[in-house]
Amino acid sequence: MTGLYALEWPETKKMLIADHRAAIEDEPRRFRRWIRTLSAIFYGLANRLAPHRRLLFFVAQVAFFASLISIFSRMPDPPVWVFVEISATFLMMTALLAMELIDKIKIRDELVLARDLQASLIPAQLPSSAHYELAAFNHIANTVGGDIYDFVPLADGRLAVLFGDASGHGMSAGLVMAVAHAAFRTQLDVDPSPRAITASLNRILCRTGGTRSFFSCCYLILSPDGSFVATVAGHPPILKLDAGGTVTDRLGRGAYPLGIKNTIEWEETSGSLAPGERLLLHSDGLSEARDASEREFGDALVESIAGWHPGGSAQTLVDDLVGELKSFTGGRPVEDDVSIAVIRRR
Repeated sequence: MTGLYALEWPETKKMLIADHRAAIEDEPRRFRRWIRTLSAIFYGLANRLAPHRRLLFFVAQVAFFASLISIFSRMPDPPVWVFVEISATFLMMTALLAMELIDKIKIRDELVLARDLQASLIPAQLPSSAHYELAAFNHIANTVGGDIYDFVPLADGRLAVLFGDASGHGMSAGLVMAVAHAAFRTQLDVDPSPRAITASLNRILCRTGGTRSFFSCCYLILSPDGSFVATVAGHPPILKLDAGGTVTDRLGRGAYPLGIKNTIEWEETSGSLAPGERLLLHSDGLSEARDASEREFGDALVESIAGWHPGGSAQTLVDDLVGELKSFTGGRPVEDDVSIAVIRRR
């Protein structure tokens, strides 16, 4: 109770009256200053509520005092101290509501900062490549997401691609994703090979994460001649599409994600892309998205959409998948982050 009065309430009051603090401090009379402060607190509280909740809050305030006045107007000799007690109780409940609201606003602000950090890690504009056409899409299910993709041109002309999905949702997933991305960027300067990248990320995630903090990902290095080397760690397989839009290979199945055990090694898969062929990467948030009847979008639909415009650009395929996902869900919010990336050899 001491902390409530000495710490929580002063901080709450300071935030609620921030817009009127100068006017309150300039008021010389103590009673009028107290009235101004009380008014500013109620205004600050109502102003931080959503519009429909603000309306209900106002109606509740009016109804309370109207009921109180109505009761006392019917009493021949109303006891003033009862009126004071009831009003004090009402103000105390309002103060508790205000403190709870301010706590939620602080958490929201922290989540917004985390969301901005995550957004800064996902490239807003993909790098240009003379040999490959790139397109990508990311949608966050919660305030903070755990999906990440990054395309990094290397000094020798190759292209390094990380596409991953951190376990869980919200802040915990965002932290795992941030650690994985930082480790990836650091290791690229040392050794960009798939074996070195997966070993480095796995070692760091095993040390820094908990038992449930793991990172499912695909990592590829593409050479200018169309050849590539890929590693898939606990992620949906990479789909290789020929120039006609048919799935000719599914790269990576049955592997563990990163961050579970230090001793695990991941298999490298090599291949090549002919001109016009594409690689499609997507998070499980796409295939596991559900409509109003709880049907899943499904891998079969993803592969079917991939063949709609075989001669289309990488962006065309991304747009097709995103458009069909929105149509399938009917505008319902998705339960998991959705990320898509397409790499097409020019």
